[in-house]
Amino acid sequence: MESPSLMNLKNLLSYPFKDKKSGSKILIGSLLIFSSAIIPILPLLIVLGYIMHIAKRIIDGDGELAMPDWDQWGEYLRDGFKWFVALLLCSIPLIIIFSIGYFVYFVSFIGLAAFEESVNPPVWSIILPFFGMGVLFLTMFIGILLALVEFVFLPAGLMHVVHTGKFSSAFHVSQWWPVLKKNFLGFLVAIIFLFGFYYFMMMAFSALYMSVVLCFVIPFAMAPLTFLVGLWTIPLFAQAYREEKPVPLAVPETEVLRAT
Repeated sequence: MESPSLMNLKNLLSYPFKDKKSGSKILIGSLLIFSSAIIPILPLLIVLGYIMHIAKRIIDGDGELAMPDWDQWGEYLRDGFKWFVALLLCSIPLIIIFSIGYFVYFVSFIGLAAFEESVNPPVWSIILPFFGMGVLFLTMFIGILLALVEFVFLPAGLMHVVHTGKFSSAFHVSQWWPVLKKNFLGFLVAIIFLFGFYYFMMMAFSALYMSVVLCFVIPFAMAPLTFLVGLWTIPLFAQAYREEKPVPLAVPETEVLRAT
């Protein structure tokens, strides 16, 4: 069995290109990501569902790395929606924190503009801008810390969604926490690789920005690179989950006899 680990990194990087239909499969995924700039959310849900099927084979199947055919669009859309809902619900605290910061910052400058119209502006005209900026920076700091914590714990929850097929499984911490605890190093390696691939992608885009002509290539290069990063990193999280995934509870013999 070949699995996406540090021992066979070459296989991880090359598997998207081994299939005879690799070109068309990567093209379809890239076009879906590119079209998300015009059609919001829907194409990305299909891509998420497609990558979930790759993770599903690793977690609950034979563990082989392979790109499925684009022949189950409805199923990809449904599974991608599960991940999207889980991600959205997990992001609510971040959305609330950042919204509070920007709202206070915006309101403070509205109040400042109102005070400036008066002949003798009160002391609040001095305090308000600093108060707004202070709240903004504080919420940004808290939000970034929370995002980092979420980034460490969320992958295990998302892999549990793949395993169970239910978006609510992402919030059953008692079920996936033992997996993360036992194989924290595996998830950490996957996170490091994700940051590494992201850094490489940013460096590639920075190089394109150095030429006026190549700047026009960036929107077209971003879609396939984003798709490939997903194909390379999600299997790492899936393998980390597979190594310590929960074992199904055995059905008591009495229950089997009763059912028969």
